[in-house]
Amino acid sequence: MGTSVSRPPRILPLLLLLMTVFALSSCVEDIDTENRYTFRGHTVASFLGEHEDVFSSFITILKRGGKLNLMKAYGTYTCFAPTNDAIDRYLARQDSIYRASLLPGSKRVVWTGVTSPRLEDLSDSMCVVIAQTHIVPKAYLTVEMEGDVVPTMNLNDRYLTMSFDNDSTTGYSRLYINGAQIIDADKEVENGVVHAISDVMNPSSNTVPAQIADMKYLSIFAEALERTGLTDTLQAYKDYSYTDGDKTALTIYGIPGCPYPANRYYGFTAFCEPDTVFHAAGIYNLDDLYARCREWYPAATDPDFRSPGNALWQFMAYHLLDRKLLYSRLTCYKIVCGNYFNSEGNLQRADRYDYFETLQGSLLKVTRPITGTRYPEAILLNYKRTFDHQGDDDLRAETMAGHANVLVLNPTDVTADKARYPGFNGEALNGSIHLIGKLLVYDENLMVGHVLNEIIRIDFSSLVPEYTNNNIRWCDGQGINFASQDYEFYIPDGYSKHLKYNTPETRLYYLSPHNTWSNYMGDECMCLGAFDFAYRLPHVPAGTYELRMGYGSTTRRGVIQFYVDDKVTGIPIDLRRKLDVPEVGWVADELTDDNGVANDKQMKNRGWLKGPTSFYLNSSANFPSRKQSDVCRRVITTKYLSEGDHWLRFKNVNDQDNGLDQFMHDYVEIVPVSWMRREDLTIEDKRK
Repeated sequence: MGTSVSRPPRILPLLLLLMTVFALSSCVEDIDTENRYTFRGHTVASFLGEHEDVFSSFITILKRGGKLNLMKAYGTYTCFAPTNDAIDRYLARQDSIYRASLLPGSKRVVWTGVTSPRLEDLSDSMCVVIAQTHIVPKAYLTVEMEGDVVPTMNLNDRYLTMSFDNDSTTGYSRLYINGAQIIDADKEVENGVVHAISDVMNPSSNTVPAQIADMKYLSIFAEALERTGLTDTLQAYKDYSYTDGDKTALTIYGIPGCPYPANRYYGFTAFCEPDTVFHAAGIYNLDDLYARCREWYPAATDPDFRSPGNALWQFMAYHLLDRKLLYSRLTCYKIVCGNYFNSEGNLQRADRYDYFETLQGSLLKVTRPITGTRYPEAILLNYKRTFDHQGDDDLRAETMAGHANVLVLNPTDVTADKARYPGFNGEALNGSIHLIGKLLVYDENLMVGHVLNEIIRIDFSSLVPEYTNNNIRWCDGQGINFASQDYEFYIPDGYSKHLKYNTPETRLYYLSPHNTWSNYMGDECMCLGAFDFAYRLPHVPAGTYELRMGYGSTTRRGVIQFYVDDKVTGIPIDLRRKLDVPEVGWVADELTDDNGVANDKQMKNRGWLKGPTSFYLNSSANFPSRKQSDVCRRVITTKYLSEGDHWLRFKNVNDQDNGLDQFMHDYVEIVPVSWMRREDLTIEDKRK
């Protein structure tokens, strides 16, 4: 079993059985689906067994990890099967890393889970982890793998990253899963698909700080993270006190079987400057960085690096989020949920963006610009597009205090640049790591005057980090026994500190997106019963804001009283009415003489707005939400928001409710009054 690491890999015997042989792995456009061969009568397990000379080590791992019988069972699975040589190399490599960390002078012991190069010495628990890493509970052919991650989590509840490159000899594209090349693809069997891979996908047990520390080109960032004590904050992985994962509740239709969240995982995202970015700014060590931080955060004068009042702490905490965000999930982009939702149906006509509160307590904007930028479809932090007198995109990428438009490097490009970023691994046990192209600094003047001087529209599901950390938001329904096709989750009281329930009868649900819904980002949140509950709003710069709520009206909705910080705002609102009722006055733009300008003012005077132009009915390519009288925006109040926490509360006040009134809430808008007073904005700007 202890074969030499340097031995060249064997040629897979199973390749000779195929009617069509792929040269290495083929990218989507290179695969001829007409020549695909299906192995009838085979399960994943029997297919591997028939090629035991190639996969015997992986079969042993599946057996000892308790997953071989699963691979014999009815279902649909994708199995990424490492070859015997791949497993030999993996064991030898991980053992050597562990033993090197035991030598004198090593900063810490690196626990890889492997303490011997021999398969028979591998622990059963590690076999479980490895087996579950390589199995996805849905069948995916390579033609169905889009974006930068396999769309469904593996059995370890973690996404597998995807990247591509081209073979210089053959010209074929090569597909990598978590850095392991698919060397033989799309072996269809009765219960799924098998892909042979050239390496074991490393089931890293590193938390975010340990993963950052392992990447030597992040040395300054890693040291600053350690000195500020934020490494301790980023250690959390799972709340083991949460025990409701096997419970079910009634669905929104009163039918049994709606699942509770299976787990409560914690998650983090770190945006990290590589050392080269610091060097370009004249920063070569921690002292240099701290000196610059004191310039950027002059009010943070506490000399203790571990204090939130310290300038270095402020700088580092602004790089960190309390949720795990893969590159593709930083914005709602190419989100596919089975055959019932694709984000490109309703958001492809406008910039994609989201807002997240950092561990510093300030807001960070993440944008994927669609048009008019020197970075087409890149991801930028604190993006603000400006225009010159000719209307051309200016971006001012290096101006605006130098802190706008921070490029998030595409992980596919980072992985491919092995000379600059050797061993890059952006997925840790409890979070995601993204490299950025310039310094990320919170600048109050920039944020208030530019980046956040706009309609701050945030999906209600984005207000709750647990939805992202636990595969609730945009869930594709795989591996979950849903009672209906709405793919609901029942959210129990206490599941998130961003939610507050005031009555035990409150029933809150998350509904995964559907093509036929005119919802921002596709999904929606719903509450039923004698509810009284609140969301904590994200921290925005102190100022006066107009608060709005977006929702879809139907006859199944209810009557709601709004509160801000437990103070009543206005009279109760009947959400069952469409906007075209006389007391609201919605009129289609094309039926007016001025493209709806006067009608907008009339509706706003009554506290209403039409839907935005920036998202569309998913099943209709030319039907923006503004054209729909049942897509509503309600002004809740205009209020000064000081620094710190503020709560938006909703109470059911319908005395005739039989427990089935639906409080559907889609998104919240936090709009600076200063933005609404701007005279330079076009009608199109205001309608987005």
